[in-house]
Amino acid sequence: MWIILAILKWIGILIGAILGLCLLLSALLIFVPIRYRIQGSKKEEVVYSFKFSWLLSFISIKRKEKSDVIRLFVCGIPIRRLTGTKKKRKSPKSPDSNEPQKEPEAQMAEEKPEKENEVKTPEEKTRRKKRKFFSRKGKKGKKKKNFSFQKVSSIIGCVKQDKKAVKRLIHEIRDLICYLSPTKIRGEMVLGTGDPASTGLLFGGISLFPVVYQDGVCITPDFEEKRFEAKGYIKGRIRVIYLLRLMLRLYKDKELKHLWKQINKVKKEAA
Repeated sequence: MWIILAILKWIGILIGAILGLCLLLSALLIFVPIRYRIQGSKKEEVVYSFKFSWLLSFISIKRKEKSDVIRLFVCGIPIRRLTGTKKKRKSPKSPDSNEPQKEPEAQMAEEKPEKENEVKTPEEKTRRKKRKFFSRKGKKGKKKKNFSFQKVSSIIGCVKQDKKAVKRLIHEIRDLICYLSPTKIRGEMVLGTGDPASTGLLFGGISLFPVVYQDGVCITPDFEEKRFEAKGYIKGRIRVIYLLRLMLRLYKDKELKHLWKQINKVKKEAA
């Protein structure tokens, strides 16, 4: 009997340890921020690199400059290549090889499949004709759905009626953009269109954005030549708990729920 109790005891300890580890990992995922760093420049060609890391670079995704390979790292050890391919090295041919080189026409003739020389029976010809006919008929039968202006106008009318929900949604989107904006921005840019008047108008429009007035950002106009050179660096962080709280707030909002129901009702009526 005591053997069974000891086995149950160790099984309970093991289950408790697994549950505690799962809770710890979930808490770390929610509260520990995901940090990102993006760096790039543009002179003759665009060159950029980035790094997304979590828990003091315990897990990170990196891309180096002048490389199309994106890798996943765990504790600094490369685990998996997410995108990009290795360049295949061509094996150098030995100069002593006396094999005669074939002409391109002869190579194309050899690469042709043997199916072209096969004689087709009349039954096979009729079968292929039927397949082509039915495939064309199926393509013609598919018609694109026409764009319904009535549905769009009715949805816009519902949105205009419920102004409180729209204001709440715009406020949440604005806060989300402010939260996702990088904490550090550094950049230099030289821009010129070749025409002094258009360059002045362009810089007047750029000056309306608040990013231009941050420390570490320098934008220089070139009124003589058509030119675009840039170099930048941004750094920031994202916490999952903020996104979860945002989703809960939007889900519990009664005005947004009412607006969503009205939009679905209008879609069903217009269909």
